[in-house]
Order: sequence, then C-alpha cells, then structure tokens
Amino acid sequence: MNTRNLSLPPAQNYAVNGSDHRWKVLWAGFVAYLFDSYDLMVLAIAMPVLLKVLSISLIDGGLLGSATALGAMLGSIVFGLIAENRGRRFSLVLALVWLGVGMGSVYFVSTWSSWMVLRFFTGLAIGGVWGPCSALIAEHWSPHYRARAASFVFSSFAIGAVVASLVGRWVIAIDWQSLFAFGALSIPFALIVLRLIPPDIKVSQREHKTRPANVGLMTIFSSELVRITLPATLVSIVNLAGYWGAAFWIPTFLTKERGLDVTTMLGFSVVMYVGMFFGFQFFGLLADKIGRRRAMIVAFLLCAVSITIYILVQNPIFLFWWGAVVGFGLCGSGGILGAYYAELFPEHVRAYAGGFCWNMGRIGAIVAPFTIGAIGKNYGLQTGLLVSSGIYLAGTIMLFLLPETYAGNNKHKVIRC
Repeated sequence: MNTRNLSLPPAQNYAVNGSDHRWKVLWAGFVAYLFDSYDLMVLAIAMPVLLKVLSISLIDGGLLGSATALGAMLGSIVFGLIAENRGRRFSLVLALVWLGVGMGSVYFVSTWSSWMVLRFFTGLAIGGVWGPCSALIAEHWSPHYRARAASFVFSSFAIGAVVASLVGRWVIAIDWQSLFAFGALSIPFALIVLRLIPPDIKVSQREHKTRPANVGLMTIFSSELVRITLPATLVSIVNLAGYWGAAFWIPTFLTKERGLDVTTMLGFSVVMYVGMFFGFQFFGLLADKIGRRRAMIVAFLLCAVSITIYILVQNPIFLFWWGAVVGFGLCGSGGILGAYYAELFPEHVRAYAGGFCWNMGRIGAIVAPFTIGAIGKNYGLQTGLLVSSGIYLAGTIMLFLLPETYAGNNKHKVIRC
C-alpha cells in the first residue's frame, strides 16, 4: 500500500506491507468467501418459497438453517485440521469443490428431510472457508493493514448476499432451484485459487521449535490456549446468534408482517447488503486505528440500536433506507474477527483455531433461527427479532473477556500479532 517502502530489506518490508503475494491472496480470498456467503444466504432468500413448496412451518424452515450451521461447525474442525496439517491452500480448494457439489445437488432433493441432509452436507464446506482465508490474510498482510485486508475479504459476504438477492429476483419465479445451482461455479474457481495462492509460508525458526509435529483436535485446548479459545468461541456465539437471529428472518418479517411481496423484499435486501459491504470497510479501518476489540464494541452497539429501530418503525420508505444502516452494523465485527483471531493465536494454529472459534459460534446461528421462529409463531416476528438486539448488548460485555491485540496504526502500539 505504501510504495515508498519497497526499497526496504525484505524482512522490514514485510513488516510494513506484507508479502509480495498479498494482493493475489486478497482477491482469491475475496471471491472464495463470496461463494461461501452466496451459498449460505440463498437459503434465507428462498425461504418464503421453500415454506410453500415443502409445506413446512416457520420452525421447520428454521431447522434448515440450523442444519447448515451444524454442518459448518463440524466442517470448521475437519477443514481446519486439514489446513494446518496439509496446507491452507489445499484446504480452501477442497472446500470450494465440496461447496459446488453441495449446491449443484439441489435438483435431487424434494422433501424436507432430504433438504436437511443436503444443507448439512453443504454446511461442512461452508465451515471450511473462513479459517484458511483468515490465516492466509494474516500470513501475507502486516498487522498495520491486517484488519482492513481481512474486512475487505470478508466483506464479500455482503457481495455474495447481493448477488443472491439479484439472482433470486431474476429466477425465483421461474426456476427457484437454479438460485442454489448457481453456487456450483465455485468448482471452476477452485482451480483459480490453486493458481493464485502460493504454498503456505513456513513458520519462523522460533515458532518452529515450539510447535507440535502435527496439529491435533485438542491442540487449541492446551493450558496455554484454552484461556483464549473459550472466550473467543463465546464471542462468536453471541455475534452469530445476533446476526442470524436478524438476517435469517428479516426477509420473512418484511413479507409476513410488513406486507411486502417477495420481489420487493429482495430489493430491500439488496440495500441492506450494500450497507453491509461499506460497514465491513469502515470497521476494518476503525480496527486498524483504535484496536480490534474497541471497534467490535462500537459495531455491537450499533447493531443493537439499529435493529430495534428497524422492527418498530412500519413506514416502508424508512425501512428501505434504514436497512442500509442495519446492514452497515450487522457484519462490522465479522471482518475484524478475521484479524483479531489470527493475532490471538500462534501462527501454526491460526487456520484451525480461528475457524473453530468462528464456526463454533454457529451454535448461536443454530439456536437463533429456531428460537426466533418459535417466538415469531406465537408472538410475531417483530417480538422475536427484538431478541437480536439484546444479544448484541450482551456481546459488548463479553468482549472484555478477551485481550486487545492491536492498539492502533502506530507500529509501536502493536500488542500481540
């Protein structure tokens, strides 16, 4: 980012800017996570149709989201261990191929039970993308730009959601299954990732002396790491419970309780996800300026306030524009965590530990859609969605269980990277 530093010795130049491959890794990670988010979000976009086609209730629809999240939790372990023992590039490529197979199989399922199996299978790969991506960014980008780089990569979540909304707008009334099948394009892109991302950077001699020969299932629960692993997982549970409690049911909330048709609802969703994209960039920059934890607290508080306002106001024009504000806050912490978790854990377990903590957070994503669906059935989705605001408020307190790793953009303020 600063061309004046190119004349520095390699080690110093890396500390300031990162590796020579950082831009290729950035864009490869961006598109890889775009597919990950697309394949995750199409379920929410198509939920109003699935409720009718499969003749299922709100609770059954919520369980489809829960099955996806459960698969992602297990996938974070499987692909995380593959990443640390076989290579992060290999793990990411495998996850993208797996993802494409799961999405392309949509034409072979027609019952609620078969959809549960397919979404679990696809969820395994969804859980395998985040950890390798965050570790690769940490390998190739210096701490001074790491939060911005990670936030940019994971901001493709918003782009994937926008693409899902636009594709849904075009095909949902014609061939809704093709909305899912579009995600199979991740298979040819896996070959591009293999080309763009270099082999893993070897760890430093200092770390090589202390790291185990192989990373095992319990490595991140050693006496040195468990004090970080458990609260980091707890923060992820809160973060993803708050997000999926809102994002999963807002499309249905707009159609059932605000009277919008499906096509109009998709237009509202696009505005929200455009707001998300810019929120990622803002909070990534903020994290590089004031610190990872402080920026996450700001994001959590914004979510709590903006969601409360969103569900209480009924004016369609206001909802249209305020949706961008809700989106701006909803994913603000998601990009920061890509840098934060990489700095909380040693280099040799970054992909596994980060992916584990993030995806175990899907416990919240499993519970929230089902719980809010149940509350919505009895008391209305407006009441159910109010729970998300409370979750984010609780999250601001839980963040104090973790240390700050980076206090600002000045190199002398690096705490633990």
